[in-house]
Amino acid sequence: MDVSIGATRRIELGDRRLNIWEAGADGPAVLLVHGIPTNHLLWHDVVPEVAGAARVVAVDMLGYGDSDPSGDRPVDLAAQAALLLQLLDTLGIERAVVVGHDLGGGVAQILATTSTDRVAGLGVVNGVCYDGWPVPLVRAMKAAWPVLEHLPPPVVAAGLRPALRTLFAHQERAAPFIDRFVGPWERPGGPAQLARHLRSLDSVYTRTVAPFLPRLSLPAEVVWGRKDHQMKPGYGQRLADDIPGARLTWVDDASHFVPGDRPDVVAEAVLRLVRQA
Repeated sequence: MDVSIGATRRIELGDRRLNIWEAGADGPAVLLVHGIPTNHLLWHDVVPEVAGAARVVAVDMLGYGDSDPSGDRPVDLAAQAALLLQLLDTLGIERAVVVGHDLGGGVAQILATTSTDRVAGLGVVNGVCYDGWPVPLVRAMKAAWPVLEHLPPPVVAAGLRPALRTLFAHQERAAPFIDRFVGPWERPGGPAQLARHLRSLDSVYTRTVAPFLPRLSLPAEVVWGRKDHQMKPGYGQRLADDIPGARLTWVDDASHFVPGDRPDVVAEAVLRLVRQA
C-alpha cells in the first residue's frame, strides 16, 4: 500500500514476515501499533508530522495489512507484543517510544509493564484497557465469526464500511481511511483471517497488566476522543489516573479513530514523548 513518506518493507522474523512503514532516520525510535481491523495506514497523517524528529516504524501486526497471515499461530495481544519485541531486536532498536491505538494500545501497555527497559515512552490513543473490551461493535462481530469466516470478501468489506464510518467524527475524512482499512480484508482469505482475530479477543491480557500500570516510571501520554461511543472516555480518564505522571489530552471533535479525525493532536502527543525519550 502506498505511503506518503518513507517506504514499506517486510521484515523476516523466523518463518514470519511483518510489514513495516519506516520514515525518518535521526532521533529516538517510535513504534506505532494499530488495532482491529486496521493496519499501518491508520497513521497515514501522523507519521509525516513525527518523522522529522524520530525514526518512525508503523507496523502491521501479524495477520493484518501486508504482514503474513497468521496461519495457526496465535494472534492475541500477548503474542503480538512478543513478536514486536522480536521486531525491535531485528531492527536493532534497543528502546522505543511505543504508541498504540485500539488493540495496539493494549499491546503497548503489555510492552510497557513487562518489558519496561525497552520502552522509552508510552502512548495510548483510545486504546483497549482493563475489562472494557471487546467493545459492543466488535462483540457483535465476534459473535458472528462462524458465519463471517465463510463469507465472500466483498460481502465482508461491504459490512465493514458502514460500521467503521460510525467511528469517525469528521465524516469528510472517513472515506480514504476506510478504503485503507478494508482493502486487506477484500483479499482471498481475508474473512477467515479477520474471524481468527475476532476469536482471539480477550480482556484477560489488559486485566492482567492493569495492576502494574501504577508502578510505571516513564513518560506517558493518553489521548482520547470524547465522541468515542465504543471505547468510552471514562477509560481514558482511568488510564491517565493509574499511570503516574501521564498527560491526558481530550479531543472534543474526535471519535474512536482519533489518528484519522485529528492526526495533529496525536502527532503532538507523540512528539512530546520523543522529546522526553
